[in-house]
Amino acid sequence: MVSKVTKPVNNIPLHSQALLLLVLSVLSALVPHTGYLPLWIYLMVCLVLGWRWLVFRGYLSFPGRLAKILTVALATAGVYSLSGGQISLEGSSAFLISAGVLKLLELSNRRDGVFVVFIAVFIQATGFLFQQGILYSLHGVLTLVLATAAMISTQAATPHGNDRRVPVFAVSGRLLLLALPFMLIVYFLFPRIGPLWSVALQSDKAMTGLSERIRPGGITELSQSSEVAFRVTFDGERPAQNQLYWRAMTFDRHDGTGWEASKLDGIELPINPEAVARSYEYEIIQEPTGQRYLFSLAGSVSTEPDVTLTTTRLLRYDRPLYQRMRYRVASAGGSQVGPAYGADRYASQGSYLGLPADVNPQTRLWAMTLPQEAGDFQRAFVNYIRREPFFYTLQPPSYNGDDIDQFLFSGRRGFCEHYASAMTFAARAAGIPARVVAGYQGGEWHPDGYLTVRQYDAHAWVELWDGNAWIRVDPTAAIAPDRIEYGVQRALLEEDSFLADNPLSLHRYRGVGWINKLRQQMDNVNYLWSRWVLSYDSDRQQGLLSRWLGLEQLADGLYVLAGAIAGLFVFGSVWQWWLQRSPRQSPLIRVLRGLSEEAGRKGLLIEAGTAPVTLLDGIKTAYPDLTPQCERCRQGVIESLYAPEEPGSASGADHIKTLIGNLKRLRRALRRSRPIAETPAARNV
Repeated sequence: MVSKVTKPVNNIPLHSQALLLLVLSVLSALVPHTGYLPLWIYLMVCLVLGWRWLVFRGYLSFPGRLAKILTVALATAGVYSLSGGQISLEGSSAFLISAGVLKLLELSNRRDGVFVVFIAVFIQATGFLFQQGILYSLHGVLTLVLATAAMISTQAATPHGNDRRVPVFAVSGRLLLLALPFMLIVYFLFPRIGPLWSVALQSDKAMTGLSERIRPGGITELSQSSEVAFRVTFDGERPAQNQLYWRAMTFDRHDGTGWEASKLDGIELPINPEAVARSYEYEIIQEPTGQRYLFSLAGSVSTEPDVTLTTTRLLRYDRPLYQRMRYRVASAGGSQVGPAYGADRYASQGSYLGLPADVNPQTRLWAMTLPQEAGDFQRAFVNYIRREPFFYTLQPPSYNGDDIDQFLFSGRRGFCEHYASAMTFAARAAGIPARVVAGYQGGEWHPDGYLTVRQYDAHAWVELWDGNAWIRVDPTAAIAPDRIEYGVQRALLEEDSFLADNPLSLHRYRGVGWINKLRQQMDNVNYLWSRWVLSYDSDRQQGLLSRWLGLEQLADGLYVLAGAIAGLFVFGSVWQWWLQRSPRQSPLIRVLRGLSEEAGRKGLLIEAGTAPVTLLDGIKTAYPDLTPQCERCRQGVIESLYAPEEPGSASGADHIKTLIGNLKRLRRALRRSRPIAETPAARNV
């Protein structure tokens, strides 16, 4: 006997539908990574797709071993140059993407297709380390649908082509819907541990935020970005717009060209948070910064774990922030920061009076003519910048060398960091302890009541020591009061430099009603997504388990999780059994099958598909004493199954009921009988 040799299942070639879905799933998975991928990766993608298309059309063959080695070597060199030889999240992701894209070059059979599906899903998963907004999450669902459809199409491949009867998208949709309950159970009940990307593997260029050094133009660059810095929800009363100074960092050392972050920002203040006055209580959802600083108003405390209060009255997290963080703060508000712990001791050591020698001599001489009391100095400095032709601008001239001298006495054009730096330098030269503070000022109130603070709200101001506490002074408010009351866009309205580097940003068109409404609606969706989904951490999970299930311990939640997953699998198994069960047979078929099985046990050879009449004839031949019963059953079969009903005769149901009774009696009689004659015909029914 000759049998046909078939290909191994994994070597079955892929056809057009599976190839297209596999390529689309990989390309879709690349979308979250577009913000950091270098140009050479896009060129590599185009090269691979072009080559694979020519292979599909028959113009080229699959690349040989030498070509594969060369492309892998070039991709590895490119990834190495991207990461600078260091381990970074971007470099690792680029290496994974390069491997996935190059795999398309040799994509030919079912085994390759399965591998590409898994790598596409993994590339999409790493994309969530960079982008977690709701639009990117919805796009992730699209990628998952494409990958699932690609897997189904790959598995449907046969040596003769794809099985067109398989509706790949309908099946993938059903599979994902079946997985939805499992996903929700795991999301709500699985312990919320710190994610892997909280480790400091992400390079700083992927972060947008304040720097640990203030130099002329530093905050100006931030003001060209509309990315969200943080969002705030107040519990009750909220401060006035001109009181929204969100402190993040202090700067107390001038090196001749800029200000360095204070080391005192890292020293913990031994104070009981409950002893601090509380005028405002609010919740902040902060975007990743790659640094430890948190945002708060003046006089703030927090009872969140791993959050400390420093000697400069700032909030600090115990590790750099590489993921979105949600925390609660209570603040006294106002312009006074203090009383400060040990401020007199630090000031006496020159921490807030020190200046580099031989820089900005004109400012030093001028400051010696100013009052040496903090309040009087503030008024004198503000009167000077109001009296002279100073301008608030995002396009200041370049100040080199004695930059503060040039700014105060010739250029007179600058952004907030120019004014804050000049006032702090002059105050120290006058003998008044002073420091620069960087953070954000203001923000946009949403109609739903929360505040969104963006990068273009970055700001710098001054804090002067009056002998008892640090007092906030903002020289920018004297030059551009609209900046403090209404935001940076209103202050730069005449100059038209707001987000000049992003002309398509919706924030530039707040004056257009429908555009502004659309922007606010999109922002509200992202806010709700961040607050209720992305910020679902261990504390919120514990609160949910306590409120909904009455569970106070995480171990109890694990038992519930295990029980829920087990119950889900049992339900799924029962459901699948129910869908795949054999169709219910009629009573007549079951009785005939039982009679056939009984005849088989008596030694009759019953072939599959034997007609009922033939079965009865065989029993009659082997067991002559059962002839009357076999004849009655034979006549009943003919009348019930083959003969048409006559008018006035008993119904078909009655015939079948009578036949079933006769067949059951025949089976019992057959069980008790012994064959009288054995013939080949009887043995071979």
